[in-house]
Amino acid sequence: MNVSGESAWFDRSSWSVIEVRGNDRFDLLNRLTTNDLSSMPVGSGKQTVVLTDKARIIDVVTVCSLQDHALMIASPGMASKIQQWLRTYTIMDDVRTKDVSEATGLLEVLGPRAADVVRALTDTDPSALPLSHTIEAHFGSEPIRIVRMPSVMETSYLIIAPLDVVGSIRATLEDSADAIPMLMESEMAYLRVLNGAGEQGHEWTEAYNPLEAGLLHLTSFTKGCYIGQEVVARLDSYNKVKQRVLGFSSEGSMEEGQEVVVDGVVVGSITTVVPSRRSGTIALGFIRGEHAHPGSTVHVRKDGAEFEATIHLLPMQD
Repeated sequence: MNVSGESAWFDRSSWSVIEVRGNDRFDLLNRLTTNDLSSMPVGSGKQTVVLTDKARIIDVVTVCSLQDHALMIASPGMASKIQQWLRTYTIMDDVRTKDVSEATGLLEVLGPRAADVVRALTDTDPSALPLSHTIEAHFGSEPIRIVRMPSVMETSYLIIAPLDVVGSIRATLEDSADAIPMLMESEMAYLRVLNGAGEQGHEWTEAYNPLEAGLLHLTSFTKGCYIGQEVVARLDSYNKVKQRVLGFSSEGSMEEGQEVVVDGVVVGSITTVVPSRRSGTIALGFIRGEHAHPGSTVHVRKDGAEFEATIHLLPMQD
């Protein structure tokens, strides 16, 4: 591969992949998630939030429209829960789901020159692909799928293919490690925290609603009813969002689950922590709106230990 610098890759094969088939697939998904999926031409895609009936986050998923089915990309280990949730509301709908996670590999290519890497691998230029949209390409003679994804490094493309094909692509990337390095889990976590990107089990849990978790851009207020819609609309209309996700930095060693404290009162919690490149730690966490003032100092505590932390708007700098 003749591509140099400003790109990297990460193995996303732990992510869940669900095929959704049937004539009513988009009608059902539109009724069960926050974004407007009523018009989904082949090749289009959208991120959307799967909610409980109390508007709590089950997961954030990417839904892509293929010729005869929808492809749903979800967080690791979430396929069974999402399938069960869909079946709960599938009554007379012509909808069938299939978990294909174990047979599917996913590689994320990211960075300013990510499109060049994908082009070199597939002879397909993805640079004009809108966010969450998808195109079919080939690695050699093998068909693969490319999806434009939100990125923590400017631009990101997800390559989706059977496991053996992804193994071959991975080997090609490993042969070009000097020009296109593989990111480690710790590096991806660091980039995620800096950019304020949530993750299932951390910022995306049933403890929070999409407005609190910074997912307003994935929430339609015009498409009509969906599960959790009344609660979301009420929170928005009456400005009742009690807390929001922000960044935190501290010279101390913050930990996930620590309480955020102001004047001795618990006003939030820390949800993701990574080491700072300078000193101490940086984190994502939730804090009540009346205390969400970037630049101000709060305390974090756990098991009696307490130290100062500074609040930051997202994305952060370190």
